[in-house]
Amino acid sequence: MNIVVIGGGIIGEAIAKNLVAAGYNVIVTEKRVERIRDLEKLGFKVTANNRAAVKHADIIVLCVKPKDVESALKEIAEEAEGKLIISVAAAVPLDFLRKISPKSKFIRAMPNLAITVCESFTAYSIGPDISQEDLKLAVGILSALGKVHMIDESHMDAITALSGCAPAYLALVAEAMMYAGLVVGLERELSLKIAAQAMIGTGKLILEGGKTPSQIRDMVTTPGGVTVSGLFELEKVPVRHAFMSAVKAAREKSREISSLICSSISEE
Repeated sequence: MNIVVIGGGIIGEAIAKNLVAAGYNVIVTEKRVERIRDLEKLGFKVTANNRAAVKHADIIVLCVKPKDVESALKEIAEEAEGKLIISVAAAVPLDFLRKISPKSKFIRAMPNLAITVCESFTAYSIGPDISQEDLKLAVGILSALGKVHMIDESHMDAITALSGCAPAYLALVAEAMMYAGLVVGLERELSLKIAAQAMIGTGKLILEGGKTPSQIRDMVTTPGGVTVSGLFELEKVPVRHAFMSAVKAAREKSREISSLICSSISEE
């Protein structure tokens, strides 16, 4: 199966890498000359000609910035007629995509940076003309990036705010824990490894061990012990409120971007 990845940035490169590893024939399209050279050095098939690549593609993965979606789709609209396009452009709704290229079939997906290590949580929503065969093909492709989950598109801004932004949130936590390790005399590299491994282990306790966050906390918190002393200090700071506020603000920003994108086409 021939797949074209339009956009050779960080996400596009990661998607292409995972799809090649999964056995797909992948071509990456990219306009920037220097970036083309970098991708070629990594062993990818690369071209600057979107239309020529799409003409011979079975499935297209759209990996451009939200502001570039309209121009990219208009460029390939004729060659993409009847073909499945998986868009990973944040905040760009299905209705917008279908208006630009009405004869294509669309699935909207929201991965995160963890696709670079095949550990993304990718939520996706489907257009009304997606067949079961289309869906099967798309799930196979997205599964090469990590875990997948179908959602109603009305939740996509929330998914973007929580899952799409999660690597940044958790990186901030890891950095804070690393500095905490420095404060108590541990080396920087060791502190960071401890923090990262703790995130992996806790995630597995939830996903594989079936534990809830409160159960995990209770399992390591004993009366008068070390953990409860640390938790006592954390409770002085509104940690939960900070995360809730961050996700809420990110969701509103995603909605704002989506609204601006949609209004741009309605004004034409």
